Amino acid sequence: MPGRKPRRPPAAAAGPKTPAAGTHGERAQPARSAANSAKVEVLETQEAQIHELRPGVSGRPDATISATREAFGDFPAEGPGTGGANAAKGGQERPDASILAFPEPPVRRRRRYLLAGTGTAVLLLAALFFVVFFSPALTLKNLRVEGNTLLPAQEAEAALAPLLGTPLALISDSDAASLLADRPEVQGVEVTAVPPSDLVVTITERVPVAVLQNGREFLLIDEEGRQLKSVGERGEAALPLIDGGTEAVNSSVFPTVTAVLAALPPNVLGMLDHASAETVDSVELKLTSGQTVFWGSADANAAKARALEALLLMPAADPPVSVFDVSTPNRPVTR
Repeated sequence: MPGRKPRRPPAAAAGPKTPAAGTHGERAQPARSAANSAKVEVLETQEAQIHELRPGVSGRPDATISATREAFGDFPAEGPGTGGANAAKGGQERPDASILAFPEPPVRRRRRYLLAGTGTAVLLLAALFFVVFFSPALTLKNLRVEGNTLLPAQEAEAALAPLLGTPLALISDSDAASLLADRPEVQGVEVTAVPPSDLVVTITERVPVAVLQNGREFLLIDEEGRQLKSVGERGEAALPLIDGGTEAVNSSVFPTVTAVLAALPPNVLGMLDHASAETVDSVELKLTSGQTVFWGSADANAAKARALEALLLMPAADPPVSVFDVSTPNRPVTR
């Protein structure tokens, strides 16, 4: 009819309206889901790439993430419907697959090192123990005796002969001392091992202080009256003779006389010829020069010995001194 505008077709019949690029309709497009914002391509080779495709950008991806399949089975190239079949197969391991090795924890590593070090130390100690105590290379083959003057070395070595063939580490001072226990000259024994097969035995002897006459022989005695050695001539012993023979050891004044003699230095003791005492307070000494020493009692023996040594070192007087009185050591008198 004239004047009427033709009717516009319905929107459904006109079909979908596609907005032009860059128009305002593009902003009205609904937001894309996270699943549609990236495309994943699974390749049949050993490497897979993940391409991130952003909408409205050219086909070239902005970023590519590469991954390598190591010990896993083949991923299905089809859709999600094949996942169950692939899981049923169990994901067979590829022949060229490799397993990642993680570092050992520090605690376990330290524990392993500790156990290994302890085991090595135990083995070394066991080997050392065997060598020291059981190896024939460290057994005693040679003996050497030192420090002896009264006891002959040949007699000492003969007494110690049972130690030969014994491991050096097993020989103690008491072992050697027990073999020399019947020797009155020996006061103490000390052994020193000299690997691989030598042993030095150092003997500490008792000190003789006087001589007793027994028939034709002379006996060297110590402070306790123990007979240490016998000699055939009086001149072989540069020691004072105690009158009374071997019975003098039973005298009540014998300990007093020997205590006085033991306090004298060796150089003064060698200048004496006789020693005697009527009582414990009247000890007298006779020098080889014929001079007499009045000692008195056994009190202050050390001070008296120093006073007598000083008097004997003085120049000879004229007339010569016949008596040295040291009974009062801080005021010695000569006559």
